[in-house]
Order: sequence, then structure tokens, then C-alpha cells
Amino acid sequence: MHIRRICESEGDAAGTLWDHMCRETGDGRPLTERARRDVSRMLAASAWHRDAFCLVAVHPGGRLAGFVNGRISTGDGLLPGLLGEIEALYVVPGDRGQGAGRALARAATDWLVAQGARTVRYLSCAGAHDDHRFWRSLGFEADMVCLSLYREP
Repeated sequence: MHIRRICESEGDAAGTLWDHMCRETGDGRPLTERARRDVSRMLAASAWHRDAFCLVAVHPGGRLAGFVNGRISTGDGLLPGLLGEIEALYVVPGDRGQGAGRALARAATDWLVAQGARTVRYLSCAGAHDDHRFWRSLGFEADMVCLSLYREP
């Protein structure tokens, strides 16, 4: 298995993996067909986009084992330098435990740093303790708290 930038033609396959990721969360559900098309288009555009990326873990036969995506930006402009953001990381259940997730996370961090990021950020849900352990094992540290107020429409 190797890690590389997504090819534009792999957008649909990566969008399908995103849909699987959504179904696996505790309160998740399938993407609508429109949402899956939009996600697939976004991931496909990451093949050539200057500020966004999608890296894929690929088996020798070409099957995707997982992906990681994100972007580089100035953020809100308050931190020095550029901000790298990792949006999502997903590994197919049958390929977990073989180092693909760790390899994808490191490749994403390396890509962002190579683009000039001084800070790399991954946002996670408060109760996602396994997720927190994974990212902490890669040197990330908890430094923010996000509180949300949900109001009825």
C-alpha cells in the first residue's frame, strides 16, 4: 500500500468512502445522493487545487484503503504563518490496524508543513476519545475547546 495525492478520476471512489465514514459515526447516516456528488467533486478537485489536498492510501491493485483531506490557509490571521487543517481521515474497516491511518496522517502533516504551515490543526468531537488518542500519539495536543448552542429552527 502506498500514499499519494488523489487522481481526479478517483473522486467518486473517495466520495463513497466519505459516505461510509458518515455511516460509521454514532449518530451518522448515509449522505444524500446530492451530498455524495458534492463531496466527490470536492475530493476530485483536490487533485489539482493549490490550497486543498486529498491523499489516498492505495493497494497495489488500485483499490483505495483510505483517505485524508484538508487545506492550508491564513486561518483567521491571528496565528503567525499559515494554518494547516486536516478535515477528515478514514480507513476502510478491513484495512485498519495495518498502519494506513498513521501513514495518511503523517503524509498530510508533511504536505501541510511543506506548503508552509506553522500550525497543523485537526478538529474532533469532544467525546471521540479514540480519535484524540490517535492524534495525540502523532504529537498533536489539545489546545482548544469549542462549545455550541443549538437552537430550534
